[in-house]
Amino acid sequence: MELSGAVSQALDPGAGKATWRAPAPADPLARAFLLAAVALGALRFLGLARWSLWLDEALTLADTATGGTEANPVGYWLFDLFYGLADARPDEFWLRLPAAVFGLTTILACAWAFRPFVGARAAALGAFFVAASSWQLYWSQNARFYTLAQTLGLLGGGWLLRGLLQGSVRRTVLGIATLALAALTHPSAAFLIGPLLVLPWVVHWLEWLPPRSTRSKAWAVFGAVCLLFFVLGSGWALKTWMQWESRQGAGAFLHFAKTVGYWLTPTVALAFVVGLARGLGDRTAFLPVAAAGLGLGAAALASFFLRVSAQYVFVLQPWVAVCAGLALAPPGAPLAEGAARRRFARLALLVALPGLIETALYFGVRNGDRPHWREAYAYVFEHRGPQDLVLGMEAPVAEFYLDPEARALRTWTETTWLDDFRSHLVLDAARYGRRTWFVVNETQLDDWTGRTESRRDRAEVERILAEECERVASFEIPLTPRDLDVHVYVTRP
Repeated sequence: MELSGAVSQALDPGAGKATWRAPAPADPLARAFLLAAVALGALRFLGLARWSLWLDEALTLADTATGGTEANPVGYWLFDLFYGLADARPDEFWLRLPAAVFGLTTILACAWAFRPFVGARAAALGAFFVAASSWQLYWSQNARFYTLAQTLGLLGGGWLLRGLLQGSVRRTVLGIATLALAALTHPSAAFLIGPLLVLPWVVHWLEWLPPRSTRSKAWAVFGAVCLLFFVLGSGWALKTWMQWESRQGAGAFLHFAKTVGYWLTPTVALAFVVGLARGLGDRTAFLPVAAAGLGLGAAALASFFLRVSAQYVFVLQPWVAVCAGLALAPPGAPLAEGAARRRFARLALLVALPGLIETALYFGVRNGDRPHWREAYAYVFEHRGPQDLVLGMEAPVAEFYLDPEARALRTWTETTWLDDFRSHLVLDAARYGRRTWFVVNETQLDDWTGRTESRRDRAEVERILAEECERVASFEIPLTPRDLDVHVYVTRP
């Protein structure tokens, strides 16, 4: 395996042991797609302050002030460190800037991490497909930790695999430590870490490694860490599973398949399947390709038992993208010239096209795939009377916009949170005839399942909105995969 990261090498399928391949010549197409990926990556900094916050972003600000949660200590610590640099409470731009930076580093890390295993062109294509994805763009413009987990997963995976195949203890330890940080950034990194702890032993057993690397102390260190992860990580994994099960509800494989397929886009998903088949038959590409397949397979299996949304496999997106790159640029394929190069470029653009269209819609009519909470609450507080009651969904967001100094957004004073557990407040308020405002995203009513009375309360709230209120404002967002419209109701006199 290359030491500098500049050499792409493959293993001879006809040999009994691993062999080395000569350095590949410079590839203009690889450079072109990498430059295109960096150019698209710059979009992560466009319009960061344009979109309204939504619930999870408001809670990020609230929880950084209190040290966060035990499931995400690295993310909360790092974001809090950055937010502390602001002179006042951070605004939308400042809240989202760390995620945007890590969104760009993910693109660069993708090209670096996979190049020794799949070649420069497939790695550049993988980075390009990531950069063209509206899914990756969305989380790069969210005050959440998903792009940080992506970057750490790529760096950790790249160092670990290089260390094992080169017999480097230092890189192996660095890779393991970075992957541990990824898990402490977001638990969903387990879908990547698990395969990376198992698959190297498969390659070792198949004798697909340079003989000198198998005699290195790096493998002894790796074995000890795997044992430690099994002993300590199993408890962490069980605890995390139980927390997800209580929060996410029953399994829904169809939901998992539809959301992952949508956000990956059908063209990238199809290319992934082709690249997966090709990569599993190539000794050099096997490890990153099999890690992507095994990670997605584990998540799909988990989705039969608890609700696994697409965001929980977001850490695997670059690994899936590089498999898609392999579909177009298999290892060892000769460099295209002339008309063949142009056909290759057109095919790559065709694979990326759905993501590019989604990106255009994201910056256009889809409002960054964010509901208009800021505009809806502004409307209410411009029109309400001094004695009016306000019941609104995502009350921490209302608190952010209506109290310029508030950081403890889990304690709200400007509105009352309208959710499943407080839905009875609607029924209580109806008894007194007090003028009441409602700020509602109707699809969130589908989540009212946490109590025995949830269905009854939802039906009553819907009746009150239909029979006792009038809709006075609507903030709609078209062409979205889910309902992001926010409606404002007020009780009739």
